[in-house]
Amino acid sequence: MSTHLFHPLPGTPSPDNDNGQAITNIFKEGGPGTTVLLVPKATYVLFTSIDFTHARTTLATDGYPTFESGEQAILETRGEKEAGAVNMFNKAEVALKRVHLRGCRGWGRTKPESKEEEERLRKEGKLGWIEGGGALVWMGGPQSHDAVVEGCRLEDPRGWTAVHVCDWAMRNKVINNLVGPCGQEAGGGPWADGLSIAGVNSLIAGNTVIDATDGAIVVFCAPGSIIANNTIIARGRDVLGAINMVDDFPFDRDFTDTRVVGNTIRSEGAFIRLAIGCGPTCWSPWFEGHTLNHGGSVTNNYFGPGVMGYAIALSGVKEWTVLGNTILEGTRFTGNMERCLGNAPPTPFLKQWADRQRTIDVQLQPGFVNGEASWLIGVDPGAGPKLDYEAGQLTLNSRGESLAGKGGIALRGARWEVSHKGEFLLRESQDPHSVEIGHGKVIWSSGSGSDDAKDPVLDFKEDGILSIRSNGGSGSTSWDPTSYLKPHLDQLASLEPLKKPKNDPAKWASHPSLILSNSSPFLQLRTDEGNLVFATSYEYSHGDNWSMQSGQWIAIAPAALRGYQPSDTDTTSTEPPRQDGPPPIPPRQHHFSSFVKDLSSNLQNFDTSNPAAFFDNMTSHQSEQSGPPPIPPRPDTCPAPSPSTAHKPVFLFLNPQTHQLTLHSSSSPAHPEPEHIHWVVPPEPVDPPADKSWFAMQYDSNAVLYVQRGEEVFVPWASHTGGDRGLKLVLKGEGEDGGPALELVDKDGKKAWSSRG
Repeated sequence: MSTHLFHPLPGTPSPDNDNGQAITNIFKEGGPGTTVLLVPKATYVLFTSIDFTHARTTLATDGYPTFESGEQAILETRGEKEAGAVNMFNKAEVALKRVHLRGCRGWGRTKPESKEEEERLRKEGKLGWIEGGGALVWMGGPQSHDAVVEGCRLEDPRGWTAVHVCDWAMRNKVINNLVGPCGQEAGGGPWADGLSIAGVNSLIAGNTVIDATDGAIVVFCAPGSIIANNTIIARGRDVLGAINMVDDFPFDRDFTDTRVVGNTIRSEGAFIRLAIGCGPTCWSPWFEGHTLNHGGSVTNNYFGPGVMGYAIALSGVKEWTVLGNTILEGTRFTGNMERCLGNAPPTPFLKQWADRQRTIDVQLQPGFVNGEASWLIGVDPGAGPKLDYEAGQLTLNSRGESLAGKGGIALRGARWEVSHKGEFLLRESQDPHSVEIGHGKVIWSSGSGSDDAKDPVLDFKEDGILSIRSNGGSGSTSWDPTSYLKPHLDQLASLEPLKKPKNDPAKWASHPSLILSNSSPFLQLRTDEGNLVFATSYEYSHGDNWSMQSGQWIAIAPAALRGYQPSDTDTTSTEPPRQDGPPPIPPRQHHFSSFVKDLSSNLQNFDTSNPAAFFDNMTSHQSEQSGPPPIPPRPDTCPAPSPSTAHKPVFLFLNPQTHQLTLHSSSSPAHPEPEHIHWVVPPEPVDPPADKSWFAMQYDSNAVLYVQRGEEVFVPWASHTGGDRGLKLVLKGEGEDGGPALELVDKDGKKAWSSRG
């Protein structure tokens, strides 16, 4: 055993005058038990990594100072193709203590925008990313046991991670280190991990990891390991994952006794997409080769304050435990979902729907919601134009509190709130992270408020009912936009379905959905089969690529139930004008784009193998009504009409058997009664029978009914309104001017076609 105090080599550092090689030579010559001490505050430029060549060897700063003291020796990597500073691989009982390691990537939050900028930074000593570069510190391996990295400062690795505890290591420790920044954030990258752990029975504790842009701590199974009391912060760079339990190698998905406990995860100006991901499909879409990770536990961790997409998500696990985790005050869950449509909106605790068979035999704390959870790191910072909730995922009270935290439901430029009167409101708001409510112009209101409302709560229940109720959600209902439909839906349920679902055990269950948007239609509510039961408007622009499929129907709500858009511009108002009866309906407003195609060309080129998604991107519509709204009867003269008799829906239905498109007011949305049919095309059922059909509003302003029989696609009906006209399809219900009807109107509101002739 020997101890050496090593001073930096004299002269100009270079590959031929390399501190790294000199220290490696001391370890080679000294044998097992050698300790090399570095001079406090001194900088050692490395062109090759320092290799630990024997067991029981140590590299440390003389006196073992803390980083905060400013006394630690500094190791800087300067090799053209060498990202590593210290190589402890496959050595037992080795230690790296109280040393400051600089990878010298130096690129900041994002990579250089040009080769010229990259070269300029290189001349400043900011050497950038090394393609295929390894860890700044490399330890572990099958012959490694009881290796330690303690009390070090590790920053700016030029490879993929700061510390890699390699496969099959035993009882390695990474403790009390300060790590980061690491890599450039997603969107451009190249990103990097903080700590990457694949050893068995490892202890990863007391570390602080700041701005590690890939995974701050990545757990590669590491059975028996403890990841405890670490602090992970996103301060100046967005982070994909704070603690990742998503990889299924090198221990064949085995996370038995891998414990993530007592860690704190927060953001201080940047964004964390997924704090703790459990299972491979949290991190990526499900592939055929994916299987379920098993045996891990996530307990007593703390999230916040700050902004993140999800705290804990499970997708691709079995025999997993999540208990005792806490969301701290000041934490908000938000994000832009445009790149990962279909996933549950940001929420603290999310698990994949049970029928996906990706969360099996799990023990979970209260507060988890079911939802789609695949490639959750696709959520971006900020806010998007809409959020798509499935039943059971949304509750919002008049204090702006929801599962996502305080501040209502944030969208780009807007915010959804519940007023203290029990109204559902969409307000202008430019800061998606603000927790203040009650400010900004009201864009849309349900118009359902009452001075008697007490603690109103909006709830989108698992049965698909959307409502606002008083007394914390257990009292009287102040708003339920589909209550008037109940007799019709009951009638539908009592009748034999026209299109029986296929008995496909591999088909996943679907769920009722609620789309909240920052533009009209502001709100859409659908059944589990995709039928539209409510919308704030029913307009479909020629540029929306809108369609409906055979077997689907639309309930066209009466205009009085669709809420209203205030015409005033008072941005200081915190409540919309009070309405004693149905709210006044403002004049129709039209907004168009001018992109159109020729009808004949469109019919020839229409891609029948990929019909447009149902009900996406509908444009704004407010129905027109002459004169003031009707005055309701006085309460002391006659009882108020029940919802079932006060409002009458109109349905648009595409029959899956006859392939006829029908506008009707029958007792069941999917069973038109002849005496209640307003319009139908074609007049007779398609004969011989066909396989499927769809109705589309095309880019060329032509409304077309398509029918497919085998490989043949034909058009039994079209509006013949194609051309450079910028038309939109408008569905009108009972009580609207010209309704019930389908109309195609131009940008000036002039009718180009109507189902009424």
